Amino acid sequence: MNLAQLRAFASVARSGSVSDAALQLGLTQSAVSHALASLERELGARLIVRDRAGCLPTELGTRLLPDVTEALRRADRIADIAAAESGLREGRLRIGLIPSASGVLLPLIAQFRHRYPGVTVAVFEGTDQEVSDWIDDRTIDLGVVTGPRPDLETVPLAEDEMLAVLPSGHRLAGRKDITVPGLAGEPFLMSAGGCEPAVRRLHDQHRVPFAPASRVTDMATLLAMVREGLGVSIIPALSLGTSHDGLTALPLRPRAPRILLLSARDADLSPAADALLSHVRDASPPARRAPAPEST
Repeated sequence: MNLAQLRAFASVARSGSVSDAALQLGLTQSAVSHALASLERELGARLIVRDRAGCLPTELGTRLLPDVTEALRRADRIADIAAAESGLREGRLRIGLIPSASGVLLPLIAQFRHRYPGVTVAVFEGTDQEVSDWIDDRTIDLGVVTGPRPDLETVPLAEDEMLAVLPSGHRLAGRKDITVPGLAGEPFLMSAGGCEPAVRRLHDQHRVPFAPASRVTDMATLLAMVREGLGVSIIPALSLGTSHDGLTALPLRPRAPRILLLSARDADLSPAADALLSHVRDASPPARRAPAPEST
């Protein structure tokens, strides 16, 4: 066995596609297929089966995947530790990002890359649950989660708050704040971009049925629908941005603050991951605060 074979198997098993695995690994599809086939021949067993749904791990493949993932993580750590001895001139860093954190974390990653140009940084965007799962199975080195998370090693990334958003001409737009029950009679719009668990919890806390009239994937689409009077929503302040003509953003009553944390599964970090955590820890907190709600 070699690392190329293990990387091919792990990537195909997770992505469910040889073509997607090839893109992730920077290889041709034939190279990934060859590496996978040679690993299966060496082990004398099938690890991946192909059907209409894509590439799926066999029972044996499913059992082996955690060990393969750990072996690759340890191999990467060996390389990272060696690279750190020469001033972190090389290294690999995989980061999981929820959409509302992009405006805060990406500039910090750019600063980090400028300081350590030899470190390869890969960013993967997912929902809150997806990023949390990636941290747990160590698919990524670091990920953004919402706190508190005492089970993880964390560094505060940003202060945020959940806000109600309405069309600027809405009958409720003149209020200073609003309750979740106060929105109950309005068509509710939901973004699948990652904050649904937080919105569900707010509805549950106030015993308001959670029944979105529409669901969209992109936050820009959701805000456009609100702007056109198609409904209202509750979103993180960091998702609102600085330009929101035609919208009114109201704090919830009681307020619904949240904190974003850059997190890792445990303290056994690669030098590159540890360096980024230190960089985020040293960044100026006021620059990472969500903008105050305002209406236009």
